[in-house]
Amino acid sequence: MNKSSNLFAVIFIVLLLLLTACSTEKTASDTDEKKKEPKKETVEKAPTDPEEMVKQGAGKYNEKVKDLEGDALDKEINKITKNYPKGMKAEEAFNRIVAGFAANHQPGFQELEDFDISFEEVEAYEKYQEESEDGEEKKEGPLNVAILLDASGSMAGKVSGTDKMTAAKEALKKFAGGLPDDANVMLRVYGHKGSNADKDKKVSCESTEVMYPLGAYNEGTFRQSLSKFKPTGWTPLAASIEAAEKDLQGKEGNNVIYIVSDGIETCDGNPVEAAKKLHESNIKAEVNIIGFDVDNESQQQLKAVAEAGGGEFQSVSSQKELFDEVDSNWSEAMHDASINWSSSMDSSSVNWSSSGKGHSMRKVYSKILDSLIDEFGLLRSVKMELYKKEKLSKEELEKLDDLISERNKTLKEYASQKHDARQEELNQETDRVLKLIDEYAEDARVE
Repeated sequence: MNKSSNLFAVIFIVLLLLLTACSTEKTASDTDEKKKEPKKETVEKAPTDPEEMVKQGAGKYNEKVKDLEGDALDKEINKITKNYPKGMKAEEAFNRIVAGFAANHQPGFQELEDFDISFEEVEAYEKYQEESEDGEEKKEGPLNVAILLDASGSMAGKVSGTDKMTAAKEALKKFAGGLPDDANVMLRVYGHKGSNADKDKKVSCESTEVMYPLGAYNEGTFRQSLSKFKPTGWTPLAASIEAAEKDLQGKEGNNVIYIVSDGIETCDGNPVEAAKKLHESNIKAEVNIIGFDVDNESQQQLKAVAEAGGGEFQSVSSQKELFDEVDSNWSEAMHDASINWSSSMDSSSVNWSSSGKGHSMRKVYSKILDSLIDEFGLLRSVKMELYKKEKLSKEELEKLDDLISERNKTLKEYASQKHDARQEELNQETDRVLKLIDEYAEDARVE
C-alpha cells in the first residue's frame, strides 16, 4: 500500500512538471509572437489646402533626392520605399510620398509676399516736400560724382591673383559707365608720385591730382585717365578729401564722393576731420568708402571717415567682392541720388520703374513654378518605382497619378493667384505715384 502510494505520488509530480513546462513554453512562444508583430506605422494625411501644402515644407527625404537623376535617383527611391507595404491604396501611397518627397515651396512664396513694390520717387517727393516746409534749399541739378582712388604703393599688392590697382580700375570703369546719363563724374588719385620710401614721403604726400575733370562721362577719355598713373607712394587721404571739397565748390546738384582705399592715412593728415568738414559745408556731400583688402586698424579708421562724412563704409577682400559692391550698392546709391524733381520725377521714370518691378516679380513667380515642376516630376518618379515593386495595382496607380496631378494643379493656381494679387498691388501703387506726380506738376504750374 505504501509502495503504491509512493508510485502514484511520483507519477503525479512528473505529470505536473510536464504540464508546467508546456504552459511556460506556450507563454514564451506567445510573448515571442507579440514581439515579432510589426509596429503599425502612422502616416500623416497629405494636406489638400494650398496654404497648408506650402506651410508643410519639404518631405523627410527630399534633400537626399532632389538633385539626383536617372539610375541614381531610382536607386535612392527604391532604398527609401523598400519597406512600404504592398497592396497600398492610392490615398495611402499619396500620403507616404508627399510626407517623404514633397519640395519646400516656402522660400519662393515668401519672396513673392515680401516683394518690394514701393518707389524711390515717392521717398524723394516726400523728402522734397519736407525740405520745402522746413525752408531748406532743395537740391536740384545734376548728380556730381567724385571718385578718389588710392594710388599708394600698397595698391600694387596682389589679391585674388590680380594686383589691387588693376582690380580697382576695372571696377571703376564699370561703375562710371553705369552712371545716369545726366550725371557728372570726376577722378582724383592720390599717392601716385615719389615712392613709399622715407626720402620721398614729402613729394608723395603732396601728390593728389585730378585725372578726369568733373564732367559728362566719356568712355574713351575715362579709360585713358586710368592709364596715367601707377601705385607708388604714401597715402594722403585727408589732403585728397580737402581737395575734393574745392573741386565741388559752386557745383549745383547732388554731390557724392566715393573712395577706394587699401589703407589708412600715412601723411599725418586728419581724414575724419576733413570728411566731417566737407559733409557739413554748403556742398553737403556724402563720403562713401570701400576698404579693399584692409586690416582691422584700417577698417576702423576708414569706417570713422565715412561716418564723419555722412556716408557708408564697406570692407571687401577680393576682386569679386569689389565688383559686387560697386555694381550693387554703389550703383543703387547712384540711382537713389539721381532722383530729384527737376530731372527724375516724371511719369516715364515711374512707368519704367514699375515695368522693371513687374519683370522682377515675374522672375520670382517663375522660380515658384520651377519648384512645382521639379516636385511633380519627383513624385511621379516615386509613383512609378512603387508600381514596379508591386506596391500598388495598376488601378491604384492611376488614382495616385490623379492625386499627384491635382496637388500640382492646386499649387499652380495658388501661385498664380498670389502673383496676380501682388501685381495688382504694384499697379495700384504705380497709379498712386503717377497721381502724386500730376499733383506736384499742377502745384508747380500754380506757383
